Amino acid sequence: MSKLVNVDRPQTSLIRLTLNNPRKRNALDADMRNELITEFRSAIADEQARAIILTGAGATFCAGGDIASMGTLDEHGGMRRMTLNHELVRILYHCQKPVICALEGAAMGAGAGLALLCDIIVAGENAHIGFPFFKLGLVPDYGLLHTLPLRVGIAQARMLLLRSDAVNAKRAKELGLVDFVYPDFRVQDEAAMLALEMGAQPRFAFGMAKNVLGLFPMAFDQALAVERTAQVGCFLSNDHDEGVAAYREQRKAEF
Repeated sequence: MSKLVNVDRPQTSLIRLTLNNPRKRNALDADMRNELITEFRSAIADEQARAIILTGAGATFCAGGDIASMGTLDEHGGMRRMTLNHELVRILYHCQKPVICALEGAAMGAGAGLALLCDIIVAGENAHIGFPFFKLGLVPDYGLLHTLPLRVGIAQARMLLLRSDAVNAKRAKELGLVDFVYPDFRVQDEAAMLALEMGAQPRFAFGMAKNVLGLFPMAFDQALAVERTAQVGCFLSNDHDEGVAAYREQRKAEF
């Protein structure tokens, strides 16, 4: 049986995870989700890997959840499904390494949710992102009710979700839904270059910054308290020692 999540290394410091069921447009079923959980955990634990790229095979990122497996769940089955979904969501959201989404083609429903759990989204010019949950009588999941407002603001998030809108790459860039748009043939290379750049950042400080950003929205005084804790930790880190030494020696830091 072929793997539903392919793993390769464009560079020693990069791991690329590819959703690999193009016949079903990489729809997320239980097997793919479980493989993705396993491979993300492995990539996070890999000391050589400084950044992770998430993408899809067959010029499609992810068409959403596997609809064929829906419609037959009882309450217990629904709770189990959501518990496993949230296991994956939490792994991505709390990942301390940079995670870059290389988005080609469709990112619909749960696929859009996966993309928005990444730190940076690099989209192809023919990509489109949609939120068709209401068409299936469902609420947005995969963390979208949290991640989408943080990306585009509450007013635009409400419009996109409540109207079940799909947007093309150009409009997604205007809204802040994606970060970069390139011709389709450049998406993988551009994502890899960006992942290398982000992976060269100081690991401890990068992870702490992600932790703080993940707590928003919060009150200003709370933000300052979290900032204080994070910065004191950085003051004590090897990365900070290396950054200061590199500055004094007028060389590039090697984190």
